Amino acid sequence: MRNLKTIRLVVIRTQELGESDKLITGYSKEKGKIQLLAKGAQRSLKRFVNKLELFSYLTIQYNDKYRLPIINWAELLDSFLPLRQCYNSYTTAILICEHFYYWTAADDGDKELFNCLLWFLGELARQPARNSQILVLFLSKFYDRLGYRPDLTACAVCGKLDNTAAPFAFRTAHGAIICRRCSVERGAIPLALPTIKLLSLAFELPVGKLSRLKLNNRACREALNLFRCYGRYLLDRDMQAWQSTYPHFNK
Repeated sequence: MRNLKTIRLVVIRTQELGESDKLITGYSKEKGKIQLLAKGAQRSLKRFVNKLELFSYLTIQYNDKYRLPIINWAELLDSFLPLRQCYNSYTTAILICEHFYYWTAADDGDKELFNCLLWFLGELARQPARNSQILVLFLSKFYDRLGYRPDLTACAVCGKLDNTAAPFAFRTAHGAIICRRCSVERGAIPLALPTIKLLSLAFELPVGKLSRLKLNNRACREALNLFRCYGRYLLDRDMQAWQSTYPHFNK
């Protein structure tokens, strides 16, 4: 049947509809963000059991003749189960998925972003103790891919990037850093020089080599504060998952 399509996706959001149905939002390399309806998913003990869950990597067959495509069947490729067994990993994975939910669009697939999503969920599942570092590295690649890479090359005013100009601060409205001597703006986001250098490396390294980078607690705090504030400025909203994820990075 020509209306039957098969796709691989990662579930980035779920919503119960009525007593039996479930709305699934996924991200795929072909379609980008896609919403699908799982009829009877809350009652079925065979077709969808333990498959249509957050973070699940699935092969799905669906019928697209309806305004909201209906899922026929789903095959589980990877559940990323460890993400549900550690609270910090779980909340971090939700934040990653929220970025895909709010920042990507339907019918706008991106193979690199899709592979990035799979890789970072896998790293988070394998290395829960590095969840804050993994989140920083994910956000570095995510913002870069979307064209919002922060300009950390040098002070936007004097062009210097050395210890004599430290500490630096990040201006969300300009997406750039400014040094201590040139800064007149209150409320700018503080950034130490080592943090700037680590983020600059993260932007340049391919995803498969990011695990080489080690960030200390200070670098993680500064980087996460940068990405949260920068994202809030660009999106004009603070994503809900930050509120549950961010506190444990400030410890």
